[in-house]
Amino acid sequence: MDIGETRRCNLWNLNKLADYLSAERDVLKAYYDEILQDQVFLAELNTRVRSVRQEYGFTLGIFARDQIDSVDWFAFERILLYVLVRYLRPASSLETGVFYGGNTAFLLAALKRNGLGRLVSVDLPDSEIRQARKGNSNPRHPLVGESELYDQPLQPGFIVPDRLKDRWDLVQGDSLVEIPRRSETFDLYIHDSDHSMAFLLAELALAHERLRSSATIVVDDIDWSNGFFEFCVERRLKPILFTDNGKDDLRVRIGVAKLDHGDNSVPAFTGSSPGSSSRTASEETAQ
Repeated sequence: MDIGETRRCNLWNLNKLADYLSAERDVLKAYYDEILQDQVFLAELNTRVRSVRQEYGFTLGIFARDQIDSVDWFAFERILLYVLVRYLRPASSLETGVFYGGNTAFLLAALKRNGLGRLVSVDLPDSEIRQARKGNSNPRHPLVGESELYDQPLQPGFIVPDRLKDRWDLVQGDSLVEIPRRSETFDLYIHDSDHSMAFLLAELALAHERLRSSATIVVDDIDWSNGFFEFCVERRLKPILFTDNGKDDLRVRIGVAKLDHGDNSVPAFTGSSPGSSSRTASEETAQ
């Protein structure tokens, strides 16, 4: 990954995000510069990486690196989440799919800077998910394979620095079970759990019931099925799509939809009617 090229792509994405949010481009860039220059946060992540390597022998994915010299190595999704939280200042956020805690750490770092807000994260330990769905080595991220699978005693969010955990409620459970149990409403919802179309649509429907009318939705790996697009078409939401710079040759992977966006009433151009069962090839793999 070329960090310089990645940074240029990140800035291009953030400019498009600013246009989508009707925000000043320089404001979002300032939040990006802020996390780029946060040496305390980067040092904490490096400390967690070293600790996990030494204590558990876990060296997959980002944990294979001896030293992470820029937050850009965590790819655009984490930059996007940090900037969104800093700009939107959500009082309550919901995250599904914690895994090692990359998204979680950036969300919590932004909440810390804001000085307000809490994050509810729902996930099960990776080993439990694999055990429950025997025959699929990585049931929620089937196109990734075994590049970052972890086992006990590691638990969800094991990269998250202790300093940031005071605004975090980690719920170990199935999101389809746990989301309906929540009594609060959320300003921001991030999906990064099971990416199969059926699961994504079910989770989106449940989360939507717990979102405020001005909430923002972020969905990762939208190219693995038509689920996110079907959800947006059915609810007449105008999304914005992003490449996750630094991964997979700039494939479009992230979708963002604001429930109160001014263009949501504009009819969508789509190749199929709402509720269509048409599927992409990647969706068939993700099912």
